[in-house]
Amino acid sequence: MAKPLDVAPLLQLRDGYDDSEETEAVRLFAEANGAQFWPLVLDQPLPGVVFRDPAGRPRQMQGAGRIVRFPGDPEIEIANSAFQYAIELNVMSSAWGYAAVRLSRPAPALLVETASARAIRLLPSTPTAAETLTLGNGTEVHVDARAADWARGILRSDVLDLLDDAELPFDLEIVEGWLFLYSPRQLAVGDPRVWRRALGVVAAVREAIEETDGTDAMASGAPQVLPMKDRPWKGGGRRALVLYGSVAAVVAILGVGIALFAR
Repeated sequence: MAKPLDVAPLLQLRDGYDDSEETEAVRLFAEANGAQFWPLVLDQPLPGVVFRDPAGRPRQMQGAGRIVRFPGDPEIEIANSAFQYAIELNVMSSAWGYAAVRLSRPAPALLVETASARAIRLLPSTPTAAETLTLGNGTEVHVDARAADWARGILRSDVLDLLDDAELPFDLEIVEGWLFLYSPRQLAVGDPRVWRRALGVVAAVREAIEETDGTDAMASGAPQVLPMKDRPWKGGGRRALVLYGSVAAVVAILGVGIALFAR
């Protein structure tokens, strides 16, 4: 974004505010910044491991809440997303914060799992045919071998430090011409610091990608989509809330933001 964020509507929130007050504050925040706002969307046409299963189908009961889409070229969308999955007779919910932006040109597929994000929750899927690089402080990078040098060019130490922040870490995915940042916890959308950090990180990462030409990697056959498989749902540091399958369950999850900073 070219101009500073107007966070005045968020600053009107007082301790103990409820979901409806937070939703209204985010709506006014979006309006003040010329952005579009949707309180809830249950049909998201986005690629990415948080939104699609390895076969490319929407994840079960996938939806997003409090979506803010900032204007510009390109637009940047930030929100919380949730989906459901089953373990035996139990239906669980998994919720993620995300930022999404289209890239200006095609780029090889890339999946980056930072150590800080992995310590909270693993991404739901992992590539089945990719080279795995270990960079920085335990960051795992999954990329086609033909695009490994391109990935190293993007993931400079300053970019890795931005992603692997202990207080609000992000994983990263590039797929089908999209850049996604994933927070392993829901974003506390009532906190101005969360918006500033999310927008700052996505802008810096997108700039690094745009500055690193992936034409040669694409020409060599590096794909825009990696073959994926779902991770086992048990173990791996996953934390889930037991819910029973319904639209109401997803709405309930998206109506609650976990505070990432003390109010």
